[in-house]
Amino acid sequence: MKTNRRHFLSSAMAGGLGMAGSVAALGGDGHSDAPKPLDLKARYAKLDEALKRPVLKKELFPSPVMIETMELLRDRENFIVRVRSKDGAEGIAVGHTGLNPKGGGGQSVRNWPLTHFYFTRFEGKDARDLEDLIPDEHGKSGGVPTNVVLATVELAILDMMGNTIKKPIGALIGNIVNPMVNVYQGSRITELLSLPPEQSLEIVKKDLEETKAKAIKMRVGGPGQLDQDSKAGNLKLIKMARETFGDKIVLGCDGNNKFTVEGGIRMGKILEEYNYQWWEEMVPYGWYDELKMVKDGLKIPIFTGESEAFISTFRWLIANDACDVVQPDQLYFGGLIRSMKVARMAEVFGKTLVPHITQYGLGYLYMLHFISACPNAGKYQEFDTFNTRDANGNKIPIVYKSGDPITSYDGVLKVPTGSGMGITIDPDYIKTHTVVKDW
Repeated sequence: MKTNRRHFLSSAMAGGLGMAGSVAALGGDGHSDAPKPLDLKARYAKLDEALKRPVLKKELFPSPVMIETMELLRDRENFIVRVRSKDGAEGIAVGHTGLNPKGGGGQSVRNWPLTHFYFTRFEGKDARDLEDLIPDEHGKSGGVPTNVVLATVELAILDMMGNTIKKPIGALIGNIVNPMVNVYQGSRITELLSLPPEQSLEIVKKDLEETKAKAIKMRVGGPGQLDQDSKAGNLKLIKMARETFGDKIVLGCDGNNKFTVEGGIRMGKILEEYNYQWWEEMVPYGWYDELKMVKDGLKIPIFTGESEAFISTFRWLIANDACDVVQPDQLYFGGLIRSMKVARMAEVFGKTLVPHITQYGLGYLYMLHFISACPNAGKYQEFDTFNTRDANGNKIPIVYKSGDPITSYDGVLKVPTGSGMGITIDPDYIKTHTVVKDW
């Protein structure tokens, strides 16, 4: 059976158990027709109403939670934000290479001043006002480098707040509706794009033994000009993956922003032929009109949003029905509160959310807590492995406060139930970092 967007999306709510049914919840409850110009104003109005609703559940905190100290800890290229309240509660978040003053990972050298700016903005304030203290979008001075800093600070504060009232951070931004999270395997981008399919798929199979996932994301669109993956050698991966994993495994594909409209539609039809269940990020970043053209030319559900930094962009994508599933990255997009606002906009028009995961820090944990409170989360969420590494390449030693093992239960991850982030980071690991004093 070839992929059909209407069947794919609508069958999600029916809870079917077959291949198409099991993956259907990746999308929304039905494919809406392209909005007419006169409808756009009304659609935007609905989205703006969703944005007005507060996310942080301040009512859980009857007394002020005063932020007494905020510290940036450094070990070479890795950074940790540590926050303490006046009452002694502590929160910790592991940073992204964007906090590196050298601009690791292509980030900006301005991030240390930004970190200091956020520290001075939040220090001495009541953490219950966190949502109001998050700055408005920054226009030309904003973007991913700014958001990475904001997200790390926000996560540390949420961890502290959760520890204050003995609740996981998901309970601070919504109701816990997904205590268990189905995952898709999204690893091995380098291998899938550079090795022959015979080799790369064997590596993916070995990863599958650890994750036990029921869905896998393939990768096409390597370096070079656009539309190079229309060549036979690259198309071989699409066919071989289906033959290798069979119809019981859900397959999706990431285009890595390497296709034109024509190429994206052409590749999308091939994916439909081999019953792939989603087509992700195929056109270059910022080609929003072209993205909609690809969507309108295909039946397979379209995923996008992993590189977006502004709420206004998601507002346009959703209002103009340019995608089926939105993918804000909790770090790149500026934290859980902003991401939940995107989820609420998506929910207005029956769309779902499948976050992109940043490879650095504890991205899979941030995703789990966010999805635990997201009512319109997709069926499968991105996951690489439990091999969490910091910016120096060192494993971040953690244990769950609940005592649960850190493992995959047949492709399902349990959201940590302990307070805050639900984890304890080995104190000896934190001691390898020193407090930054020279801003």
